[in-house]
Amino acid sequence: MIADGLLDFRIAIPTADLDGDFHDKFGILRDSEGDAVAFHGSPNDSAQAFRNYESISIYYSWIDRREASRVTAESARFDLLWSNGDLNLRVYPLPDAVKRNLIAFTTRLPRPYAPPKHEPQSDRWIHQKEASATFLKERRGILEMATGTGKTRTALSILNELGERDLVETTIVSAYGTDLLDQWYKELVKHSGIPVYRAYEQHREAQAFLNSPRGAVLLTARTNLAEVLPRLDPAVFAKALLICDEVHGMGSPALVAALTGKLQCFAYRLGLSATPERIYDADGNRFIEEEIGPVIFRFGLEEAIQRGILCEFDYVPLPYALSDDDKAAVRQAIKRYHAKARAGEAAPIEALYRDIARVRKLSREKVAPFEAYVEANPSVLDRCIIFVETAEYGALIQPILMRMRSDFHTYYQDDDRDNLRRFAKGQLECLLTCHRISEGIDIQSVNNIVLFASARARLETVQRLGRCLRVDPANPDKRARVVDFVEHKPDDVDDPTGELGADEERESWFLALSSLRHDHTPSSGASREGTSGCS
Repeated sequence: MIADGLLDFRIAIPTADLDGDFHDKFGILRDSEGDAVAFHGSPNDSAQAFRNYESISIYYSWIDRREASRVTAESARFDLLWSNGDLNLRVYPLPDAVKRNLIAFTTRLPRPYAPPKHEPQSDRWIHQKEASATFLKERRGILEMATGTGKTRTALSILNELGERDLVETTIVSAYGTDLLDQWYKELVKHSGIPVYRAYEQHREAQAFLNSPRGAVLLTARTNLAEVLPRLDPAVFAKALLICDEVHGMGSPALVAALTGKLQCFAYRLGLSATPERIYDADGNRFIEEEIGPVIFRFGLEEAIQRGILCEFDYVPLPYALSDDDKAAVRQAIKRYHAKARAGEAAPIEALYRDIARVRKLSREKVAPFEAYVEANPSVLDRCIIFVETAEYGALIQPILMRMRSDFHTYYQDDDRDNLRRFAKGQLECLLTCHRISEGIDIQSVNNIVLFASARARLETVQRLGRCLRVDPANPDKRARVVDFVEHKPDDVDDPTGELGADEERESWFLALSSLRHDHTPSSGASREGTSGCS
């Protein structure tokens, strides 16, 4: 049954607060009509059990409301344990190596039933195997994979494979943001049989990991790496794997200063990102390539949409024009830059790009076109994330949302994280946010995004686009929608940076992506990058 994919089981081990065994026996059986039986009782399948005084209780969902509630309660308890949600237990999936040993028995024992018919596997996800194989060969480097194409799952496959080959005993996973780190924790617990220690927010398990790092994973905020790595036994690095999710974030000036020369000791270094390059930051890019590695594998948005891994989408560009105040702010930014240049105090030209971009991101001239579009197309607020530059700008949008629907909420830095969970569960239809959920968060039901704030650099735009392009099994006909704001370059503003043409560039890119259609006869569209080997 394990070989045929009909049976799965996990191992439950009491936490430190309990010193016994997991000795509970209960289960739920369901039929195709939705009726269920729950049982809860003590008998073991052993000779001793036939000599013991034992009992068992059975509940039927179709008898009455009381019986149905007991079945529901037992089912909820099972789901909690299975998903590792009970604080009194650690629940681990069966390691692949053990599965393989069990499956080996099928070649020596007669099959007691006809083998099930399996549909032939689609090669839509073959890029994950190709990415894994490339990394296992190179030992270091970055997998550049579009959001929603399985970066996390690929990394877990690599982690498990290296463990089974006895090449890695210790793993450190670094990421940024509590939401993304929590998501990693769930995936690590679900898909690897390795103890996971956490070092972020309220979790203070770094020392426990450092005490016994072999055969364990540390999940940590990237800002903690400089503190943890010097305390790790140097002998561990020879069989250690470092995974850096959203690896572009590793190139920040603070991390470059704190970590230069400290990551190369890992035998295996894996970077993950849909957009690994840091725009206008040669130092950050150089650090990432030297410490983690170059891009060794690419699988982009175009391939993912065509292969049906990401959904198709409609692009809605809403035109707007800079106000006189906006234009004056742009002129002032340019004058300040030139004045400093003449005085020998000029900041890098990228600083001017950012100043001009911020004026456009905060232009109030986008509010009226949005209001008109929402009134004509209220469905845009269904399963919708609205990205703004600041909470103050979001306050301009809130009256429109309050008038159109009540089930929305803000999700800024100080807002309750429960708002994201409520949105994921469908209890909220619309979130108004800044940068907080641009990266990493997987909510398949998101159908619409609205981009009040977009930069010329595509890094953040690609991340935000990924929030709505994930295929939703509950909505197989899903077609996403992206609402953007486009200002055609004004003729009366001198713009030596070209930043004022950024909207037009982004519009052309979005239009090309939105014209893509699923190709139902896919072949491998991924590309491997040449590397100079391992350090």
